[in-house]
Amino acid sequence: MKPTLSTAANGHLKFNLNECPDDYWLSLAEDLVKHKGFKRVGSPVFGLDETIHQGFTCAQFSLAAGWDIWFGHYLLSESAAADVFLQALFNQLSV
Repeated sequence: MKPTLSTAANGHLKFNLNECPDDYWLSLAEDLVKHKGFKRVGSPVFGLDETIHQGFTCAQFSLAAGWDIWFGHYLLSESAAADVFLQALFNQLSV
């Protein structure tokens, strides 16, 4: 299953990796840090059916990150600027 983009409960975009393998997530996380200028922030929190990963932050906005049993790994926008970024990322990776 390919990544999907949805609107989360906070009214912003959520980039869901669904059933993409963990290697895909690790590669995406590495690309965000090495090539897109993000830094990792926070500490992971582990639950039975979900994990909160370290988030990603840059000068313009932040993205929350995690994993759950419904959508797999995900990036969650918390602002209009992050929505624009996630839409562009989705368009780039969905080709």
